[in-house]
Amino acid sequence: MLSRMILAPIVALAGLAASASAQTVATFADPAAGPATPLFALNAATGVFSGGWNGTGLTLLTPALPVTSYSNVTFALTPLNTTFMIGGFRMLSGGDVRFFDSALAEIFRISFTDATLTSSLSFGSSDFVGSNVAFSGSIFPLGYTLSNESFAFSFANPASAAPTGSFTVTSSFTSSADILIPAPGAGILAGLGGVMLLGRRRR
Repeated sequence: MLSRMILAPIVALAGLAASASAQTVATFADPAAGPATPLFALNAATGVFSGGWNGTGLTLLTPALPVTSYSNVTFALTPLNTTFMIGGFRMLSGGDVRFFDSALAEIFRISFTDATLTSSLSFGSSDFVGSNVAFSGSIFPLGYTLSNESFAFSFANPASAAPTGSFTVTSSFTSSADILIPAPGAGILAGLGGVMLLGRRRR
């Protein structure tokens, strides 16, 4: 009974020593000067949606993380196939968006099982959004736990391309997640509780 009385407040303190809340994980403004340097393209003949950025000037902002920005970032999207289409709305296959720092080391990966694409040449919202999203990468410190991950690319500067019905776009990007951040001392408190309980059992 005494061990439970000792352990309970320590476990409670450890729980209080961490916080979880919805945060903007990463975002960037459109780095392209205009339609001459698009980030994404849809080939209407093949139904393939592709994208990426290999130029300079993309600053990835990560306001909820210890390192809050990365300069001259590049990214690459797995080419996605159209699985269903109606009007300007498409369902796409799953894949990854991979971000690389200025030394070409991968720092952030977004994985998703499928996605939706609304045509930038139609009325209403124009964007690319993933489903069943998971984040990973070195931008997240050890011990950070993520849930409810989401991302969206919002289109700008649409331009028609060949074949008919194809288009290219530039885009801005945002992503968010519920982030559980372990506070300093949380692990120590939990470990102390385990040591005290072990000591009680050996007596």
